[in-house]
Amino acid sequence: MDKYCDTSRVIIKKAKKDEVYNIIAKKHYAKTWTASQCIYAIYWDTQQEHSFFEDTKVKLIGAVLYGHPVGFRVVKSISDELNDGDVMELKRLWIEDGYGKNIESYCISQTLKMVKQDTDTKVVISYADPGSNHKGIIYRASNWLYQGNEIGAADAYMYRYPNTEKWLSDRAIGEQLGTNGLGGVLKKVPDMEYKKKLRKHRYIYFLCNKGERKKFVSSLKHPLVNYD
Repeated sequence: MDKYCDTSRVIIKKAKKDEVYNIIAKKHYAKTWTASQCIYAIYWDTQQEHSFFEDTKVKLIGAVLYGHPVGFRVVKSISDELNDGDVMELKRLWIEDGYGKNIESYCISQTLKMVKQDTDTKVVISYADPGSNHKGIIYRASNWLYQGNEIGAADAYMYRYPNTEKWLSDRAIGEQLGTNGLGGVLKKVPDMEYKKKLRKHRYIYFLCNKGERKKFVSSLKHPLVNYD
């Protein structure tokens, strides 16, 4: 049985991009950096006893990145009562294995407190990609609210050029071809392979006070649903 993390040995600090860039770009499943306004580095105190003295030996074991949502419709897709500056997205989370089965949920909960302190964010949104076998277990363990995986105005597709192995996202194809809609892509590359993209599970977490939370919950565009 996996052991629980000794959270007294976890140190979370605000960081700059260059401090955590390599572990995100090389070890996170997306293999890319993303624009982020709140960057937190996760360190492990390698000494037997936790200490904040200058000689503390710590090891960088992960990072959590928060930033403004990329899609311009994202904020209003949550609630018309929200403005752009009210919402942050948890964009990247990567922590090295072997430090306890609850370390990810612990680091999420701690960094959410830091986001609340560092910004005026009222709601944090995040996604779990079923295409990468992610369902959002860590969000459920951190008491996020679930909105299912049926959100989205239209179907999106993954694409693969003929005689290649790698499937590309609709965003990647759009950057290459100037269009990512199925019709437009097939017009430019008639023998392009394609498959419907699984819609991501969507989670939200409120950082605002109880009164604002009540207002936003009552005005949600998409209902909260039970974990399946």
